[in-house]
Amino acid sequence: MVLENGIGVTKEEIKSRLEKTRVLMEKEKIEFLIVIGRSFYDRMGSLAYLTNHFPPFPPGAFSPTVRGMGHGVLLLPLDSNPLLLVDHRNFREDMVHIDDVQVETNFSKAIIDYLEQGLQKKNGRVGIAGEDIMPATMYIDLKQNLDNVNFVNSNYIVEQLRSEKTPVEIKYLRKAAKITEFAYKSIFAAIKPGVRECDLCAEGHAAGMKAGADFVRYVRVHSGPWSSWGSRWPQATQRKIESGDLIRFDYVGAVEGYGFDVNRTFVVPGKKINAKISKMLELTVEVLRSAVSAVKPGIAVSDIHKKASEKLDEEIPEGSKYLFPMAGHGIGLETVENPIIRPDNDEKVKKNMVLCIEPQFVIPEVGGTNIEQMLLITDTGNEILTNTPVRTWE
Repeated sequence: MVLENGIGVTKEEIKSRLEKTRVLMEKEKIEFLIVIGRSFYDRMGSLAYLTNHFPPFPPGAFSPTVRGMGHGVLLLPLDSNPLLLVDHRNFREDMVHIDDVQVETNFSKAIIDYLEQGLQKKNGRVGIAGEDIMPATMYIDLKQNLDNVNFVNSNYIVEQLRSEKTPVEIKYLRKAAKITEFAYKSIFAAIKPGVRECDLCAEGHAAGMKAGADFVRYVRVHSGPWSSWGSRWPQATQRKIESGDLIRFDYVGAVEGYGFDVNRTFVVPGKKINAKISKMLELTVEVLRSAVSAVKPGIAVSDIHKKASEKLDEEIPEGSKYLFPMAGHGIGLETVENPIIRPDNDEKVKKNMVLCIEPQFVIPEVGGTNIEQMLLITDTGNEILTNTPVRTWE
């Protein structure tokens, strides 16, 4: 983890989370909960939330005897001690707060054996938290061998707990935001005509690790003709930066397991910005501010997207049609968590959520870019956690 002896959250907090999970299980009449997670840099959220275990190895191919490499599974009964299955790459004993830990190569067999011994009711309800990431092979194994078990999607049980951050989680997310501030200062200081995208990418990776990140997942650097497109692969190329270029950055990683995800746009000095581009950049800032101004406890997530849409319509005839469907997301143990900020999501914003707000649009024949803020939801509104300037071109 981030520190030589980093341990994440305390055993007491994990115990509290397990108790709250069991309350929700009982309400939903779920006898067992299977909580699955993937590698520490990927989708380990619900597993790490309930165990403080971060699977250290990448997901690997399945074979007849190796089924689950790069994963971890918590088996949580309603009224007895839980069992944590870790892959053969082992685990941090000083961090994991589950007493019964079993190192396994074949997760399917271990889960089947456990449920056959412990399930009290025929046709009992077994929830799966992480149903969207459980390998199909593993799910088929369970269904074929446990035909009397009623498996149900229970992602929401743990996700609703994860969405409202505890004080220690907020502390880590504040630190995560500070790391982005330090890293962007280093990146921006290195920008000049002739440097390559990959040079700036390397600057960001190094700065984040120096500042205390567990890892920097990626530093996307998209310049010149690619500056409007945040989904280009790879994260950076050998392209040399030119005066007047727009550079779009996306900075993603974690500290003590808790994520940072912050977009910024920079203009390389030395050449006057085209007036249409300048207007587009300023509009990006104003649309972001409008969306952020809407964020407070009790509003529907869709209202955040609506506020950004309304601002675009004010500035450009039918401008909202250029707004992307996703304008942000929750963040915590995973980079993209619920709630997803979309026009069709009526989930309510709650105090102590942490959201990444990033309304993005592309104007035909002009282009687009993206600026993103991490926000903590307070009693009456929100607090911006990311202090890196949004108008980096000034």
